[in-house]
Amino acid sequence: GKGWPFHWMLYGPLVDYVLAYHDATVIREGPAPDPKGRYIFAMYPHGVYGVCRAFSGGVGLWRTLFPGISARWGSFGGAFYLPGIREFSLFAGCIDASKPILEKAIGRGENIILLPGGIDEMNLTDGSSKDTKLVMIERKGFVKLAIENGMDIIPGFCFGEKWIHKTVHLPHFIKALLRPLRLSGTVLRGRGPTFLGFLDPPLAYVWGAPIKVRKQNPVEDAYRDEVHKEVMEAVKDIFDRYKA
Repeated sequence: GKGWPFHWMLYGPLVDYVLAYHDATVIREGPAPDPKGRYIFAMYPHGVYGVCRAFSGGVGLWRTLFPGISARWGSFGGAFYLPGIREFSLFAGCIDASKPILEKAIGRGENIILLPGGIDEMNLTDGSSKDTKLVMIERKGFVKLAIENGMDIIPGFCFGEKWIHKTVHLPHFIKALLRPLRLSGTVLRGRGPTFLGFLDPPLAYVWGAPIKVRKQNPVEDAYRDEVHKEVMEAVKDIFDRYKA
């Protein structure tokens, strides 16, 4: 379906409060994208809790950095079968990330936000390590979707998210059972008995400049790989230039 009305929440003050709590800094490289354009926003890394999603909303953030642009979140389908998570996801503008549902949203003229690394990238989140591992090389479906619909790709990278929650990894056999359900098998904990994140380090996010995409259908593998390479290089460049 079309999902629920979501602008009041995703682009409202609640998101600004979340970002203020984490003393967040946001950078948009280049001029504001054309509000008449069509975009797929590719966010990295996935993280466990997905606090990076806050960088896709807010009054003082999104409406300032991306005036005139709104976007729907693509989320894993299982979220819509979990009471509480389902309602929150719908209020936040989420729709099923399956290709048929995304194509319907694109057909309505909506932009899309995705976490291409998915559950595999989520399972690589390790707050005890300074290394950040991404799942990128084989994730080309979002690039193909962008090319098929002539949508520019805007890459982004979140710094610090893996340190704001402690993670507890369930045994591997439980993760194996949960994998077909697209559940990570990773549990998080925050400050005290809550899910509130720790405040050190503060969060930061960098949105890169749009990667121009030429519409093509059917999509040539060589062109898909070319655009995908541009996305990977852009994300790595953001990380290399802004990492502490």
